[in-house]
Amino acid sequence: MRITLQRFLLLSILLLLAACETTGGRDPATNMIRYGSDSPAENHVRIAKGYLEQGQMVFALEKAQEAVRIDRNHVEAQVVLALIYQRMGDSSMAAKHYSRAKKLAPNDPLVANAYGTFLCTERRYAEADSEFNMAAASVMNPSPWVASTNAGLCLESSGKFALAATRMRQALQQNPDYMPAKKGLARLTR
Repeated sequence: MRITLQRFLLLSILLLLAACETTGGRDPATNMIRYGSDSPAENHVRIAKGYLEQGQMVFALEKAQEAVRIDRNHVEAQVVLALIYQRMGDSSMAAKHYSRAKKLAPNDPLVANAYGTFLCTERRYAEADSEFNMAAASVMNPSPWVASTNAGLCLESSGKFALAATRMRQALQQNPDYMPAKKGLARLTR
């Protein structure tokens, strides 16, 4: 179950990142990642995400590292680099880059969801739940049901089945057609 959970959580983060075009900075008014700019690091981030989606970790790592070298404050580059290290099994480096992303954009729901997935795979369940809840509750989150589903999956892996079912129900209230939440709830309520 843990490997399947980790793959699902990582896939959900990749899909969210693929839907976003972000810059390295953050909006000082909202402390959220800014979208749609032409940061010099942006092209490297896009290429790194493509390599990551294809499972070409060496090339993804190289491009993400280059993006961070160009712009250390590029939030999405930090998250992508953290995901790469996480997939490569280097928890220490993943934690370093997730922490940097959280410092740069502490209220960003996509960063919180990504960091929550990492914390869950590290079995830091209470911290993960806190990140998922923040992401799911944020009015700035374009897909809060993903964070609610991730919270449910994480709680399920920690053995808190009743609370996991509650999170799946929350996800389905946010998006009644979200299949991962439907399947999760069905599995939890058999």
